[in-house]
Amino acid sequence: MSKTNKNLIYIKLGGSLITNKDTESTSRVRVIKNLASEIADFKSEHKSTNIIIGHGAGSYGHIQALRNNLHICRHTASRWNGALEVAKSVSKLSRIVLHELQQAGVQSKQINPSESAICNNGKLMSLDTTQIKHALHRHIIPLTHGDVCFDDVCGASIISTEAIFAYLATKLPPSDIYIAGNAKGVLDSYPNGNTIPKISNSSKRRLLNLISTSTSPDITGGMKSKVHTMLQLIKQQPGLTVHIFSAKTPGALRKALAGSTSNTTILSDNHTRSLSQSSL
Repeated sequence: MSKTNKNLIYIKLGGSLITNKDTESTSRVRVIKNLASEIADFKSEHKSTNIIIGHGAGSYGHIQALRNNLHICRHTASRWNGALEVAKSVSKLSRIVLHELQQAGVQSKQINPSESAICNNGKLMSLDTTQIKHALHRHIIPLTHGDVCFDDVCGASIISTEAIFAYLATKLPPSDIYIAGNAKGVLDSYPNGNTIPKISNSSKRRLLNLISTSTSPDITGGMKSKVHTMLQLIKQQPGLTVHIFSAKTPGALRKALAGSTSNTTILSDNHTRSLSQSSL
């Protein structure tokens, strides 16, 4: 089991948060500006804390991937056209996020997973972390994202930001992962259900049956897949805590990073024993 690094956190900016997920290639620039400013404020107050930022593809990836059937494992010419289209589109969104981070005064470097990632039947097997490690050593924030990559079985596959975080965490274990989206947390039914405050592997079987997938185009399985991936990671790293929350309102990300907001927390069973009986 890897020990967590108390001076390293991961932040995911959800695709549904930073883009209009129902309209192709439409970013929410004002939201991105606000998030970048809040990250800049946090970094200025916590200079010794390293950050890895990832973002979802939103309408810059999921619509294009579904249109080209990238969720089906088969070798076709249209699949390769679709893979290249997704890689180009998501990289464009990442440049928008990078620009706003830099405008807010955050030193950041865009790192596209498609340049080195290899999958096998949809599972991420390898990803070069050299640039990420060098950036962190110099207190530069690596900016990565959900992407498309070569696949030994399927030719090409889509990898989610959560899958990338799970892989990176085996090399660079963080203390906390913050997943900022539109939803107020993990809901027991979508879109108007109650927020599930705590999730652990002991409650996994019961809760995963309650959690819905996304109603917008989402090739990576929506919230249910996010929770499953994070629970698998916490099995390997029981000291890790995952926070899932809404960052639609200005200031919400800042509050979450300060520890005053966490709509759903995913953590190990050892942690949940020391928490209140309201934990699930």
